[in-house]
Amino acid sequence: MFTAPMIDELVAASPGARLEDPFMASAAQPSAPWTASRFLDLLPELGKLRIISVCGPSVFEALCEAGPYDKRGGSLNMITDSFHWHLAPHRIAHLQSQDAIHTRSGRRVIFFELRESAEESPFLRIYVYRDPETEFDPDVAERFAAAHKELADGVVLLKENG
Repeated sequence: MFTAPMIDELVAASPGARLEDPFMASAAQPSAPWTASRFLDLLPELGKLRIISVCGPSVFEALCEAGPYDKRGGSLNMITDSFHWHLAPHRIAHLQSQDAIHTRSGRRVIFFELRESAEESPFLRIYVYRDPETEFDPDVAERFAAAHKELADGVVLLKENG
């Protein structure tokens, strides 16, 4: 559980700041194995995100910018500019990126899907957001493309200690 001073400290940290466990893989290391932490490290580099979370018959959707995170109480806890996000790392087993054309709008969409296993439907989709009638920022598109080279076919996330 976060307290008000802890939240202030997290929000004051730079986007994507690692609050603990500096020995984990980072998004900047292309040869590093993919872990939930490495994926969370990448998110602030992609700017505004559209988060779509599926929980049974419920779908939650929000626009946000990823912020700092840490590991507490068995969860990866991230403060975004819109909400607090708690992920159970032991249940995040499969990550895949998509670069596709949206059926209804005809616009290019780039996003990630998280699953509990490769065989299951995604419980979380994280889209790189862009305003209507605009292109992706070239730096953001390049960062996504680098990750997409490794994630297009999907990967099993390496389990982390802690």
